[in-house]
Amino acid sequence: MRRLSFLILLLSFGKFIFGQSPHTDALKIDCVECHSPVDWKIDLKQLKFVHSSTGFSLVGQHITADCKSCHSSLVFNQASSQCLSCHQDIHQNSVGLDCQKCHTPNSWMVKDIRQIHEESRFPLIGAHLTADCIQCHSGYQNLNFDQVSVDCFSCHQNDYNSTTSPNHTAAVFSKDCQDCHSITSDNWAAENFIHDFFPLLGGHNISNCFSCHQQGSYSGLSTECYSCHRSDYEQVQDPNHVTGNFPTDCSLCHTINGWEPADFDHNNTQFPLTGAHTSVDCRNCHAQSFTGTPTACVECHQDNFNATQNPNHIAIGISTECQTCHNTTAWIPSSFTHSSTGFELIGQHSTVECSSCHSGTTISQECVSCHQEDYNLSTNPNHSALSIPTDCQTCHTPTVNWEPASFPIHNNYYELIGAHATIANDCITCHNGNYNTTPNTCYGCHQSDYNSTIDPPHASAGFSTDCVTCHNQNAWTPSTFDHDNQFFPIYSGKHNGEWNSCSDCHTNSSNFALFSCIDCHEHNQTDMDDKHSQVSGYSYNSEACFACHPRGEKEGAFNHLFSNFPLTGAHITLDCQQCHQQGYAGTSTECHDCHQSNYNSASNPNHQALSLSTNCSDCHSTEVGWEPASFPQHNQYFEFTGAHTQISNDCYSCHSGNYTTTSSECVACH
Repeated sequence: MRRLSFLILLLSFGKFIFGQSPHTDALKIDCVECHSPVDWKIDLKQLKFVHSSTGFSLVGQHITADCKSCHSSLVFNQASSQCLSCHQDIHQNSVGLDCQKCHTPNSWMVKDIRQIHEESRFPLIGAHLTADCIQCHSGYQNLNFDQVSVDCFSCHQNDYNSTTSPNHTAAVFSKDCQDCHSITSDNWAAENFIHDFFPLLGGHNISNCFSCHQQGSYSGLSTECYSCHRSDYEQVQDPNHVTGNFPTDCSLCHTINGWEPADFDHNNTQFPLTGAHTSVDCRNCHAQSFTGTPTACVECHQDNFNATQNPNHIAIGISTECQTCHNTTAWIPSSFTHSSTGFELIGQHSTVECSSCHSGTTISQECVSCHQEDYNLSTNPNHSALSIPTDCQTCHTPTVNWEPASFPIHNNYYELIGAHATIANDCITCHNGNYNTTPNTCYGCHQSDYNSTIDPPHASAGFSTDCVTCHNQNAWTPSTFDHDNQFFPIYSGKHNGEWNSCSDCHTNSSNFALFSCIDCHEHNQTDMDDKHSQVSGYSYNSEACFACHPRGEKEGAFNHLFSNFPLTGAHITLDCQQCHQQGYAGTSTECHDCHQSNYNSASNPNHQALSLSTNCSDCHSTEVGWEPASFPQHNQYFEFTGAHTQISNDCYSCHSGNYTTTSSECVACH
C-alpha cells in the first residue's frame, strides 16, 4: 500500500509539473530530452533534441548562435523562421523580404551577383558585365537597391546627347539605343550599327547619310526605289514612264549599280515570252498598264476556250489551264495524250468509256479512287484487316483482271529469303489458299520436321522450337549450330571425323547437357595425376581438360601462342619449369620478374647506376639475346643532333665497347 501511494503521489506531482511548463503545452517532448532531472540545467553535449524536427535546420552561422538570440521567450513556437524576424533589413525594403534570394546562412557575402541579375529584369551582358554597381544603383553605398529602369536611355541620356557623329539629337534618332547598338558589345563603336535592313550596295554605297535622310529623320524612311527616285521616273522620256504607265518598281528594269544600261527582259518575269507571244505587240496584253497583267492563259484566251466545239471545252468540263493541251506556238495540233496526264490507258482501262472515270470536273489517278469497293470487299486476304496498301498496282495490273495477283510486298509481312525465296511464286505451298491464318513462325510451318528429327531428337531433348537458333533459311543441313565456339570443338579440333552422330558423346538422349571427357576416354587416373603433378589447378574433370586441351590434342596440347605471352626467340627453347617454378597459375609476363638478376649485374652500362628502365624490351629482344641491344632513350643522356645523328646506330664509334666511362665532353672524342 505504501508503494502504491508513492506512485500515485509521483504521478500527481508529474501532472502538476507538466501543467506548469513554461514552454506551454505546444512542446510535446519529454523534459529529460533537454533538462537534467537533478537541477533542470541543460547540458548541450547531452542534448537529444534535434532542431531539424521543427522544420528549421541549423546550418552555417545558425549552428553557433545562442538559442536565446532567436528564442527570446521560453515559448519556443513563438519564434518565426523568417530571416527578418531576427535580422534587420539594411536594404531599406528595396530588394524584398526574402533574404535567401541573395544570402546564405554561411555568410552575408553575395557570391554571384551575375546570377542574381540573371533572375531579374536586366541580365548583365556585354559592357554591363564589367560596369561598377554604383554606376546604375545610385544608392549602392547605402545598400539601397531601389528598382532602376531597364530602358537604355535612362542611363545613357548623356551619351545620346553628346554624340555628334552623327548628331543624335539633331537627327532625332530613336532613343531606343538597341535599334542601332548591340547590348552584347563592349563599346558604342559605329561598326555596331547595322544597315542590313537596306544594304548599302552599288549606287547606294554613299558615305553621306543625309543624301537619303534629308529631313534628318532616321525612322519611317521607305525602302521603295520610287520613294527616293520619283523625280528620275517622271523626267525620263525614252521611254516616257508616266505616259507609258510603267511600273514604279525601278528594279524591274534597272539595277542598284546605275540607271544605265537598263534591261527589261520579259524572261525574268513570271511570264517568259515564247512561241507566238514573242511577236505580239506589248499593248495587246498590257492594254491598261504594265502592272497587274494576269499570266493565266484563259485571262487572254477566254473567248477561244468558249468558242471551241471539237471538243466542247465547256460541256465536258475541260480545264481552263490551256497549257495542259496546248503550247504557245499554236492551238493546233493539240499535244494532248492521256499518257501526258501521268495515267496511260492500258489493259482494261483502254476499253472503258471516258465518262466512267470522268464523271466530274476533277479525277484522281489513284486506283482506290475508283476501286475502293473492290478493296473493301476483298476477304482472301482481307485487305482492310491486313492494312494492305490501297495502291492497287502494287499487286495488280490493268492488263488482266484482279487475278492472278503478285504480292511483291510479302517481305513487309514475312521476309522470303533462302529456300523460301524459291517458293515465292508458289503461294499455295504455305497458304493452302487461305491468306488470313497462315502462321509466320518457323515452328508454325515446320512442326513436323521438328518432331520427326531423331539425331538429335529435338522433341525429347527439349530443343528450342525457335528453328533459327541452329538452322538458317537456306536449308536444314548443314546445321549452323556452333558447337565449336559455344561448347567444345568437334569440327575444328582433334575430334573432327571421330564421331558419327551426336549420341556418340551425348549418351543420355534425354539430357544433352550431360557429357564429359572421361565418359569417352578411359584414362588411368593415377598415371594422369602423375603427369599433371606440376599443373596448377589440375583436376580430373572435363573443365580442367578443356583448359589445356581446348581442341582435343593429346600431347603438347598447351600452345603458348594462344596465351597472353607467346614464346619467341630464346624463350622457345626454355624448359617450362624455368619460368613456372611456382606452378602455371599467375606467372608474371614482365621481363624483369624473371631477369632481375641480369638487370642488377649488368655493368656495361651499369643499369642500376643509370636508373635504366626495368622494361627490358625497351632495348632488348627475345630473338637474339641480350646483345646486340638498341638504346632508343640515348637522347636522355646525350642528345643526337647534327652529324651525330648519322652515327646513332654505330655505338662502337664513340663507346669502343665501354658504355660506362664515355665522356659527354666534345674534346673527349674530338
